[in-house]
Amino acid sequence: MKRRDSILLALFAMVLLPGCGGSSGPATTDTSSTRFATLAEKIEFLERYVQFRRTYKDLDFEIDFRNGGSGRVPGPSEWDIQIVARVPSAEIPSWTQGLNPTDEPEIDWLDDLPGRIDRSGLSAWFGSGGRLVGVDEENAIVVYRNRAQ
Repeated sequence: MKRRDSILLALFAMVLLPGCGGSSGPATTDTSSTRFATLAEKIEFLERYVQFRRTYKDLDFEIDFRNGGSGRVPGPSEWDIQIVARVPSAEIPSWTQGLNPTDEPEIDWLDDLPGRIDRSGLSAWFGSGGRLVGVDEENAIVVYRNRAQ
């Protein structure tokens, strides 16, 4: 009986305790860039939720991230990260690297994206999986969306 009880206790700990000690990955959030006063604050927050590091001259975003690893039983995370940014012209190719040109992207989300950066000149679109990037090369503006599939 003792051996069986030890095995059951070990299984219980493996299943239930990983969610109790903290979560892996960034915290669950639904945050708009309007919450931050400076560009530096915006960048610092955004970089918690994206893997890439970029240079920004101006930045606005909406981040909806649900960390699925933070509950008692870990599950998949869900996210919808939307960015509009004015960037150095030389860095625009790094935003579209590995993506395919697309002709008719779904862009209704741009209407709700906060900020004052003009999006009217977006003329080239690239996508792959849950990622979509729009580019206004003349004004060095990039919009980016990454959402869970």
